[in-house]
Amino acid sequence: MDARVARLAAAPYAARLGVVVESVEPERARIRVPYKDENSNPGRALHGGVPASTIAIAGVLAASAGAPEREHDRRTLDLSVDYLAAAIGEDIVAEAEVLRRGKEIVYVDVDVRNDAGKRIAKGLVTHRALDRPPAGPERQRETRAEPPTGDDGEIPKLARAIVSVPFIASLGMTIARMIDGHSRLHMALTPDRCDHDGTIHEGALAALIDTTGAMASWSLAGVDLRYKASTVGIHVSYHGPAREDVVAEARTWRRNDEIFLNQVTASERHSRRTVATGTVTYRIVVP
Repeated sequence: MDARVARLAAAPYAARLGVVVESVEPERARIRVPYKDENSNPGRALHGGVPASTIAIAGVLAASAGAPEREHDRRTLDLSVDYLAAAIGEDIVAEAEVLRRGKEIVYVDVDVRNDAGKRIAKGLVTHRALDRPPAGPERQRETRAEPPTGDDGEIPKLARAIVSVPFIASLGMTIARMIDGHSRLHMALTPDRCDHDGTIHEGALAALIDTTGAMASWSLAGVDLRYKASTVGIHVSYHGPAREDVVAEARTWRRNDEIFLNQVTASERHSRRTVATGTVTYRIVVP
C-alpha cells in the first residue's frame, strides 16, 4: 500500500471496527472485518451499519489505489447499500472493484460475503477527487437544516433498549425524539468515530442514518421485541465533512404493511450545516 491508502486504512473508525486490509492493488481492494460482539445486535447478528461502513471503506480504498495523487477535495459523494442476508457471529469480507474511473469521479462496486461465500450485502460507492482547487464561492452552495421544532414527547423504554445494543451504544447514539413517524438521534464526535482527518467517518454517518430511519419506523409500528426487523437498503449522499457533533432527523413518508420508507437528514449540531442526506427502507414483521 502507498502512504495515502495506508492512511485511509488506518483511520480511527476503521480501527474501531477492526478492519483488516487483506489486499490492495490498482482498481481493487479486499478487506475483512473479524466478528466481535461490540459490532453486533442481540443474537450476534452484525448491525447493518457494519456492512455499510465496510462498503464505504473498501470503496474508497479501491478508488484511491493506483490513482494519481490528488491534492484537493477527495471525498465520497454517494453510498448505496442493499442488504441480502444477515451475518451472524462471523467475519465479513468486502471485495471492491472500480467499475469506471473518470477524470474526477470513480464508481466502485463492492461485494460483501462471509467466508463460505454467502452474500451479505451489495454496494456502490461514488468517489470524487480533484487535481485542482475547488471552484470559487460563486459556484458553491451550502444548506443548513431547520432548527428542531415540536414537542419531543416521551421516548419508549424499549426504544432505549434498542440503542443500548453494542454497536449503536459504541457510536454513542442517543434518541431525542421518536413519535408518529419522526425520529431525531444525536451522535457525538469522538476520536474513535473519525476518519484520518478528524472528521466523523462516512461509515459512522451511514450507521447513524440507518439507525435514525429505523427509529422512525419503530415509532409507527410500536416497539415490541417480539417483532423481527431489518434494514432492506440505504442510500446516502454526502454533502460535506462533519467537524462537530451530528443530529440526524428522519421521517417515515410511507408505510406499506411491513415496509417503511424513510428520509433522513444529518447535520452538524451547532452550525446546522447539512453533512449527509439519505433514504432508509426498513422492514418490521408484525405477527
